Amino acid sequence: MKTSPLAPNSTKKLQIMDSTLRERTFGVSFSVGEKLSIASGLDSLGVSYVESTFSAGNPGEIEYLKQVRSLLKGTSQPVLFMPDFDPSSIESSLLQESLGSWVKNISVRANSWKSHLRNGLPQKKIEPEANLVDLKKMLKALRKDASRDVFLCAEHFFDGFFEDTSYALSILETAVECEVTKLILCDSRGSSLPEQVAKAVKLVRSHFSSTDNVSIGIQCHNDLGLAVANSIFAVHAGANLVQGTINGVGDRSGSADLCQLLPVLMFKMGYEALNSRLPEDQQLISLRVLSEKVSLASGISQPQQPFVGALAFAHTDPIHAATEMKNPETFEAINPALVGNRRLLGVDDASLVKNEMSELGLYTKDGEEVANKVLTRMRELEAFGCKFEDAKASLHLLILESLGYAIWPFQVTRWETSTSRSINESSTVIGTIQVSVGAQEGKYEKTITATEKGVGPIHAIDLALKECLQQEYPELKNLKLISYSLNIVDSLSGSAATARARTEFSDAEPPSGLQAQGSWATTAVSEDVLDASIKALIDGYRYKLIFRSKSVKYPLPDWRVAMSWRYTDRW
Repeated sequence: MKTSPLAPNSTKKLQIMDSTLRERTFGVSFSVGEKLSIASGLDSLGVSYVESTFSAGNPGEIEYLKQVRSLLKGTSQPVLFMPDFDPSSIESSLLQESLGSWVKNISVRANSWKSHLRNGLPQKKIEPEANLVDLKKMLKALRKDASRDVFLCAEHFFDGFFEDTSYALSILETAVECEVTKLILCDSRGSSLPEQVAKAVKLVRSHFSSTDNVSIGIQCHNDLGLAVANSIFAVHAGANLVQGTINGVGDRSGSADLCQLLPVLMFKMGYEALNSRLPEDQQLISLRVLSEKVSLASGISQPQQPFVGALAFAHTDPIHAATEMKNPETFEAINPALVGNRRLLGVDDASLVKNEMSELGLYTKDGEEVANKVLTRMRELEAFGCKFEDAKASLHLLILESLGYAIWPFQVTRWETSTSRSINESSTVIGTIQVSVGAQEGKYEKTITATEKGVGPIHAIDLALKECLQQEYPELKNLKLISYSLNIVDSLSGSAATARARTEFSDAEPPSGLQAQGSWATTAVSEDVLDASIKALIDGYRYKLIFRSKSVKYPLPDWRVAMSWRYTDRW
């Protein structure tokens, strides 16, 4: 097997420094609780350092520092970034009160680019030599406490390096003279190319080769879309500390994305990058959950994000999807389970529809004919805006209908919602629904009506529907609606546009068996927002009763269907 030109010594170790809570992202502000939750996830993952910003005027940052101490379990160490450090502030009572004596890692920055010092910020113009004097004064103040570890972020290092190599190196030399052991080379405007980064890092590594205990770090911004590539080249050239953020959050185009870097460094380049006792193939299982946590807190979602995105392992090309079922390595860089993700297969092909039938345990001698019938109906519905790729439960119900055996354990015969609001008071939303249950030979034995209050019309109707159904079907008590979304299909129609609703359900305690794992999602389309949402809700409950309930039995023609575990314990 040919060796990759970027394959390093497999015994080499890296330290990971996460700066998600340091980097500023336009329009994003994490609450104290969100910061603590993210820090906890990073600690569980096993990154070496969790960096956050200190600002004496920000009570949220001070409160976070006070609470995070009891949260971290020792896997990760906190690092405090002080962007505008004043040597006199290190002894301030406010800082000491916030830090106590337990935060031993502080990061500061120093500009390495001569042109930027003289011309970049006129209001802060400084001569290069004066910059070195100020840097030495700052570092000596920080190093008064010998137990304190200092991280120097050499800003604009690569711009400065290729303009005046000697001066850029003098910034690092000053830091080493002051016993700083962490030198982080920053591509601050994200303008460098991978070969430039590799050349500079290699020279810095060689320059300090005789100095013990000095770590060379890399921190890249993504303005050219090269932050991950630049970080990888830096590691190959000798950097042993990698700084980045979850999902690549950060100023402008963001920073190097640790959700992309970690799988590459560990699974493709063979580095030991995390402080974890888990086997290597289990160390990144929580990565997708952590990515989702940051996405929810920031409001920034990237479905096609490599490794952890919802669509990172989604295959829609029929040939690709069919091949994946036989040999996943054909179109996947790694096993999605390694990063806590899962494979999604599109169904826009008769063979893939047949595979869905087989997964359900649905067998018929007319399989090809039924699959094509399902496919035709799917395409008709997709023309109106339905999407089945992420709503397989709706597809499974459609397959049953195409087999000529639609099942309706209940029928919703009427629903209505009302919203009332008085001046200076909150809204009151009420949902009422009428449901026929107890199907026997095509007829329903009784009708149940329920009325519930909710935070919105969909919530109120969902509560009312569940109240009706669990009287007849107690197993619905543990059912949870875990996701609800609404999208406009034809925005050019303005307020008359068609709406597509998607609901996702999960059992608190699902039964064992083929169809018992995970959650299930349904979709519906209508020109009426409420109608689309309620249809998706109804199908979600239908799917539970038909495919995932052992107590309710809906026999199907034996020559067509053998529902695996769903029917084997009945007769």
